[in-house]
Amino acid sequence: MSQPVITTHQPSMTEWFEAIGDKTDSEAFRAEDNKKVDRLEILYQTIELPYERSEPFPARALFDRSPEFMRVLETRGAELCAIRLVPSRADLPKLRQRGLSLKECYENWFLQQEINPDDYTAYVCPHSETLLWSATFVVNQDRIFGEIIEGLHSQLTHGDTKKPLYQFFYNGSEWKWSTKHPEAAKQIARMIDLIRVSDRNKQSVLEERLQAEFYRDYLGGYFESTVWPDDRVYIIDYNRLLPKFIPTPSLTIWEETKESGMLKGSVAYPGYASGPVVIVAEGDLSSIEFPEGAILVCDNTDVRYLPLMKKAGAIVTNRGGILSHAAIVARELKKPCLIGTGDATTKLKTGDQIEVDADHGIVRKI
Repeated sequence: MSQPVITTHQPSMTEWFEAIGDKTDSEAFRAEDNKKVDRLEILYQTIELPYERSEPFPARALFDRSPEFMRVLETRGAELCAIRLVPSRADLPKLRQRGLSLKECYENWFLQQEINPDDYTAYVCPHSETLLWSATFVVNQDRIFGEIIEGLHSQLTHGDTKKPLYQFFYNGSEWKWSTKHPEAAKQIARMIDLIRVSDRNKQSVLEERLQAEFYRDYLGGYFESTVWPDDRVYIIDYNRLLPKFIPTPSLTIWEETKESGMLKGSVAYPGYASGPVVIVAEGDLSSIEFPEGAILVCDNTDVRYLPLMKKAGAIVTNRGGILSHAAIVARELKKPCLIGTGDATTKLKTGDQIEVDADHGIVRKI
């Protein structure tokens, strides 16, 4: 039997905002996230945007084994599929399972859920255990910018980077890359071409139906995109709210520096802080003593680190990207934050006095 993909400590953006106590934003994000499939379907109908098109059913139909659902289960039961349960009420969580065949997902996960099926819509979605490329990017009035990586997109959203991460900026005529990679550039060009809408009539339709905005004919927003093993490209998320939480990064983070004895990383939130290092591994979270204003240094952050992130003077991680959930939350906390340094937890040790210059993406020992 296939093993499910488990992301126990990596919640959605909605849950992150709930955890930091931001009720207004968490409710807005929950509403936006719950309607994601509806927005993607409108884009599919209007501009033929390819996405992981799902089959919706009232969750009651799955519990009652309706003939319509049983036909799908019979024909697609052996396929890898995800089931997403989207609530009709704002106070209920969104639930999902992936990495199993549809039959396994239905029998071993869905039927075990203790929910009122009348409160949910179930979406049966195609799923692939492997991906060639994944990207997250933002289109705003300044430019298009983002990140692309080989493999699963959870590396970007959860900061769980296992492969080299390539950052890019595009102003409509000129590209800038953190590291040049021809295949990454090719795939990003394919992805952003999917959201270019030159037909003014179609722009008007999307402006009316989605309150969409366009910049240089590109649909504005936050996007996640994947390339499947058969080379199909999908847009898997279109969020209209996230760009306001993601300011356009500065290109200065890619400038070479000749200073020695320092780390370089990507700027999740700018600013300056100095203080003692406290290295925090996952196993230390329940017992660590973390003084107010200390510099949190860790491999990667997840929601369990949030109490320490709130106390920290600055945050430095080995892994992650500028569009990861944790990076966006660091901006909300207004903490200087460098991510993707590669080896902060080995080059630094607890007690080191350091300064974090998150305006220029560097760490110096004092």
